[in-house]
Amino acid sequence: MRLRLLSGLVGLCLLAGPGWAADTSPPGASSCTGCHSSTKIADSVIPRIAGRKREDIVKFMVEYRSGAWPSSVMGRIAKGFDDQQTKAIAAWFAAQPE
Repeated sequence: MRLRLLSGLVGLCLLAGPGWAADTSPPGASSCTGCHSSTKIADSVIPRIAGRKREDIVKFMVEYRSGAWPSSVMGRIAKGFDDQQTKAIAAWFAAQPE
């Protein structure tokens, strides 16, 4: 019952798509912010994703998920999201200030 309720809530949130408020991240976005800083860090090898184009973020996540872009961490993270979740997360990050 609890899982069905959670699935339903996640589904409703995903239907909202890019309509996420700038201060309310979609489920799963917090797994990105652990490494991808919201502020600019000089000499960081991990790029900021806030303010990037939604299409670019989706493309990169799909490529990591498929293994087209080899990685030690991102491939495993990307495999945890389906296409709808990836699009919702990408839309939210794209709406964030650069």
